[in-house]
Amino acid sequence: MTHHMHPHHPPHDPFSVGLEGVDPLSMDVFKAFKRSMVLNRHLMAMSLSGEESHPGQAGCLLALSHHDGMSPSELADVLHVSRPTVTTMLQRMETAGAIERRTDEHDQRVTRVHLTPRGLELAGRMRMVHADVIMTTIGRLQEDDRHELLRLLSLLNEHAVQQLREIEGGRS
Repeated sequence: MTHHMHPHHPPHDPFSVGLEGVDPLSMDVFKAFKRSMVLNRHLMAMSLSGEESHPGQAGCLLALSHHDGMSPSELADVLHVSRPTVTTMLQRMETAGAIERRTDEHDQRVTRVHLTPRGLELAGRMRMVHADVIMTTIGRLQEDDRHELLRLLSLLNEHAVQQLREIEGGRS
């Protein structure tokens, strides 16, 4: 299928013309998966818009509510973001009174991040928002469909991890 593109009107979806070597079904699955991720991210952001916390900070609050006293580098690993991203996030959260940083009592070189009472309150609200978003999207699927989606996403994740290891192995 050939799409005629007007030079001044590019397609809205850069993948709408397909990619060489990718079959149409795989492309449709990729587009649906990408759209789902974008929509869920937007839904989460909209659901958090009335809160005093940025969507990225919500993950940090939830992580600390489960394991208070993590180091910034541990938070970066748990949140799958860079250390500079965590540093910026923590500065904003500290200014907002949600967290405090303290030196580790056993290793003076390590800083630990702790939720303040305000941070604990925010984390509780974040848990409620996350639960609501999950139940209004994934929770609406039939149980069998959720099991199948979990199976397929786990398989997709395994393939991505394998590819990442191959790429990283080629760089060492």
